[in-house]
Amino acid sequence: MSTHKNGMVINAPGAKATPQNGQTKKLVIRPLKLKPQLPANFEEETWAKLQAAVWAVHQKQPVATSLEELYKAVEDMCRHNMQDRLYKRLQAECDMHISQQLAALQAQTQLAPAAFLEQVAATWEDYCNQMLLIRSIFLYLDRAYVMSLPGLRSLFDTGLASLRQHLAAHSQVESHILRGLLDLVERERRGEAVDRQLLAGLVRMLGDLGLYATTFNPRLLQETAAFYKAEGLRLMEACDVPDYLIHCESRIHQEQERCLHYLDPSSRRPLLQEVEQQLLAAHIGSILAKGFNPLMSGHRVQDLARLYSLLGRVGGTDALREQWRLYITTTGVVIVKDGLNDKEMVDRLLQLKAQLDEVLTNAFNNSPVFADQLTSAFQSAVNSRSNKPAELVAKYIDAKLRSSKGVGEGELEADLDRALVLFGYIQVSDNARQFIFQFSLDKSLVYA
Repeated sequence: MSTHKNGMVINAPGAKATPQNGQTKKLVIRPLKLKPQLPANFEEETWAKLQAAVWAVHQKQPVATSLEELYKAVEDMCRHNMQDRLYKRLQAECDMHISQQLAALQAQTQLAPAAFLEQVAATWEDYCNQMLLIRSIFLYLDRAYVMSLPGLRSLFDTGLASLRQHLAAHSQVESHILRGLLDLVERERRGEAVDRQLLAGLVRMLGDLGLYATTFNPRLLQETAAFYKAEGLRLMEACDVPDYLIHCESRIHQEQERCLHYLDPSSRRPLLQEVEQQLLAAHIGSILAKGFNPLMSGHRVQDLARLYSLLGRVGGTDALREQWRLYITTTGVVIVKDGLNDKEMVDRLLQLKAQLDEVLTNAFNNSPVFADQLTSAFQSAVNSRSNKPAELVAKYIDAKLRSSKGVGEGELEADLDRALVLFGYIQVSDNARQFIFQFSLDKSLVYA
């Protein structure tokens, strides 16, 4: 502690000044008469330093100035109300670089599609990395100025918008990108191996640029429809129905895989609709006319299940149900009206009914509408010849009961139950029903 000449005691740093005579004096801080002035060339010199850094980033060269110093330079310019001019200068610098890059790509459009797309992918990757680094340098400008004003995008979005504008101006480059991508998709559909990672990266690029939904996807769907229309017409002539259905199922799975690996998820539903329309919906009549009866007569339950599933995707269930009805009616009528083989009628009808029940259960998922169609169509078939089916069913039951010796109880029970179910479809008089009921009673007596 020391004593000043005016009587004030000066304490150690941080302590209050206390006058010796007990009087308190105020400490007054006056503003400087002149404000500090920026150097006359501050803006130009600072921008020159920032411009050199941006140029180095674009040229993939080391930046001479530290990122911390560059960030501080941007902050100083913004704090001195230079942000508007800084933003415009940066935008002009990036625009010039984008123009140069697209001009370089345009000079390579004579390359093969895959090679050209590799150049595009490399340019896009470099551009994204460069814009991220530039944004980190100009982060203060981005947050304090660009993102706070309506109508201005963030620096990264501004770069994307600029790239999109320059790409539109270089229509040959954009056209080659789209054509190359579509060609690779078609080559994969034809069985060639393609670089899916390359496709995925460029599809993301189109999405970021806002070109996927407006430009690429419509052409993808258009060319998908043309490809599968031609394939459907060709294979319907060359293949049998089971093989064609397997091919359709495979194609649907392949397109789902493409959407999973490199196409945008928004393409999935419309893309599958095009495949289903061209391969299935356009050929429902031909598929059923050419293949349904052979599948039924060949007892191809798995193929019928595939047919039911695929036609259900394209609204073909009603047509399938009608074909189901026609098959049951036609086949049943042929059996019932085959007078030369009356002795085999009941066995053949029971065999047909068992086959239809299996198809209904294992191929058509016990669909109620298909079950109703089975009942009405089978009933119509067995009643296409009056009296005879009822008579033959009665004789069949009688024969089973008379020959029950040596037959297992379970086997006889099952045979008689199937016959009674068959009889339930036959429209007969009350006297005939009483006759069958008596046989049922006799069956019970036999077991007793």
